Amino acid sequence: MHILLTNDDGLRAPGLQILKRELAACGYRLTVVAPNGQRSAASHSMTINKALYCREETDEAGIREIAVSGTPVDCVKMAMEYFLAEDKPQLIISGINNGYNLGSDVLYSGTVSAAMEGPYYQVPALAVSMYPLEEERCAQTARLVHELVEKVVVRGRFPGILNVNVPPAGDISLDNVCVVPQTVQIYHNVVAEKRDLDGSLCYHIVGDIDMEGAPENSDVACIRSGRIAVTPLRWQQTAMAAIDDVKSCL
Repeated sequence: MHILLTNDDGLRAPGLQILKRELAACGYRLTVVAPNGQRSAASHSMTINKALYCREETDEAGIREIAVSGTPVDCVKMAMEYFLAEDKPQLIISGINNGYNLGSDVLYSGTVSAAMEGPYYQVPALAVSMYPLEEERCAQTARLVHELVEKVVVRGRFPGILNVNVPPAGDISLDNVCVVPQTVQIYHNVVAEKRDLDGSLCYHIVGDIDMEGAPENSDVACIRSGRIAVTPLRWQQTAMAAIDDVKSCL
């Protein structure tokens, strides 16, 4: 199987490099196309008003790696439309991200948005995140990704998007996986007021995650209980249940 790897933390981010190493050991053929630097919270943005610059090289294991000056979505589009146009991958994996992508955060996540490109190209995709990103647990998570790919994508022929989040402690195995819906991710202290070096007033969007208020049987509650959250997502956003309501209003 040919897999496209990407992320929003940058080509040299430890999570991506560990995932590459572990999946290569499992025998997959890999191509890496990722941002040339940090692009967290890029959401589904694309670069349309300025040029993209790409740097291609091959790592010591012979794996093709391409750094792109744009967003995670740019990376997938460059891969599918240009670099791999004649050698399309059968799967896209975005990650392993340093930090959760839970609940409504998937709307802002560059990691998840890259995976959202999969169904557009009729390719299944995984977004994988964990916190904190420690080398050994990250390697274990990469091996779990291999198991998910074999069971869900290869055998199960799942055609869509899986969002995977791994907690800071607990067993990293299929036995500790919960398949759960996303919820609303609540933050406190979202805007921080600060002073710049010259004394100017400025603001930072930050926020403290509220892990306690999430309902049971949700991705946030799953992480809170020390289990791995797996959530199927879709990129189509039409509210089908509201179609008739809106028609009746008009």
